[in-house]
Amino acid sequence: MEHGPPALRHPATPWSISLAHTSGLGVLALSPFQVGIDVERIRELDVEQLDAPVLTPAERRAVRAMPEGPSRATAFLRCWTRKEAVLKAVGIGITTDLTALETRSWAPGPAHITLSALGSPTTWRVADVLAPAGWTAALALPRGAERPPSVRRL
Repeated sequence: MEHGPPALRHPATPWSISLAHTSGLGVLALSPFQVGIDVERIRELDVEQLDAPVLTPAERRAVRAMPEGPSRATAFLRCWTRKEAVLKAVGIGITTDLTALETRSWAPGPAHITLSALGSPTTWRVADVLAPAGWTAALALPRGAERPPSVRRL
């Protein structure tokens, strides 16, 4: 079985695709560059049980600074979707140490994440994507991708 991001084989195309879905919502990203997208439904989570294997120390401090409940769960899921978007863009999925990816989700705007999981480092621009109320989503493109993505709701 091959690994890597999904690809259109026939007809051949230079476009990259990424897919994600969660309860009640699916997203699709098309790009002339490698791309990764992820979406999560905001829900009740026991963040303190989940954060150690997922978050960096700085992310953990930022998430735990949020009030318990939906705000804290949303902050955790913002980190998660940003990490998973990068891993999908690279095509490795969740097979690397998630604490090695710093999402800077507490800062406004996009973040640059460097990933060394495949030997040579690659840097990705990851940003939140507009999602309906109740979901959070993130998109990853290679750093230096020439134009920002356009998002369309269908």
